[in-house]
Amino acid sequence: MRWSTRSPKVQKVYNPPPLGDSLPAVPAYIAPRRRMSRRARIGWIAGVAAALLVIAAAVFVHVSANTAFDDAAARLDGTIADAAEVEAALSDAVAESADAVAVAEDIVTAAADDLVDPAARVALGATTAESANALALADEALAAPIGTPEDKPVWTWEILGLTPEIDDRTADTADAATAMTAAQESLSAADEALSDAATALFASVPAAADALEAANISAQAVLVLDFRDAAEAAAGQDRLGSGAAVAFSTLATAAQTLKASQATELAEKQGPLLATRLEIEEYARSIAGGVVLDFDWQQTVAGTGGSQGIGGTATWNTIRGGFSTITLSHSVAEWWPNADSRALVAHEVGHSITSKCWEKFDSESQAANEEWATAWAISLGHTAEGNGVQAYGYPSQEMIEIASTCR
Repeated sequence: MRWSTRSPKVQKVYNPPPLGDSLPAVPAYIAPRRRMSRRARIGWIAGVAAALLVIAAAVFVHVSANTAFDDAAARLDGTIADAAEVEAALSDAVAESADAVAVAEDIVTAAADDLVDPAARVALGATTAESANALALADEALAAPIGTPEDKPVWTWEILGLTPEIDDRTADTADAATAMTAAQESLSAADEALSDAATALFASVPAAADALEAANISAQAVLVLDFRDAAEAAAGQDRLGSGAAVAFSTLATAAQTLKASQATELAEKQGPLLATRLEIEEYARSIAGGVVLDFDWQQTVAGTGGSQGIGGTATWNTIRGGFSTITLSHSVAEWWPNADSRALVAHEVGHSITSKCWEKFDSESQAANEEWATAWAISLGHTAEGNGVQAYGYPSQEMIEIASTCR
């Protein structure tokens, strides 16, 4: 056995303290504070200030842009509202004027110079043309564009770019409103002149109608009354509405019918006695108190005529102011103007005028009718036997007095 003289090697093992035990305090490392230089501080502050200035400028620009946009948009909205009112008023005026012009054109076409005063017709035509021109200008004014409200965009640059456009649109809309106002004033003046011309034309109808009726006095009584009604309706118009157009169209038709009837009646009365027949008819109308008379001529009437004497009959009707048909034998014209012929015509007109005075006697009695007609002729001073005395006897004085009140 060998023995070593070296000491055995001892291994040291470090056992950490158990958890929970305090560790030895180790001082923390604290870096030393480094102080910012003056120049760095100034640069830093300047950078922050610049950034704040940029932000402030951006906010200012954005706010200013929004304010400018809002003001411009408000001006545009107000101008649009004003223009819309003007546009609506002008549109209404245009519609009304267009109707009046159309009616006036129809009246100028229908109203021949023998239905109205020719000068009034010319004046209406001229003012109609003026109103038509004013209408054309008004249509042009209405065609001008009117701005529309604008929504605000989000981005500042869009707001800045749009604001001048809104101002331009406001100016254009204001110009359009001004043009529409001027067009409405011109249209109003033209329409007023048109209305005055139409009123003058309406007022000229009665005189023209009277002249036309007198020129066609031989037309049938019913057609004369139709013409009178049409003339009254035309004269009674007070505006250029559809009623006026219808009234003058009806008047024109009635006038044509009146003229045609006149021609037919005169053709039937042609012959050597025509002038005398027309003279007799004129006399009868002059004493008929406004009752419209028709005349028929025959060889024999009521069994009398030719060499056997003179004869006549008459009807009477109370409607439409009264009208009557008198039938006379040719011999009445052949004997004219002797006293018997004149007295017989007066007797027949006495029957006709019953249309106005039928309540003054027993008009349902045939005998009373003949007494009335005889008394009426006597009340006019006709004493010849043609007055009805020979055929029906002398009427009572009372009947003569009553008849004298009917004219």
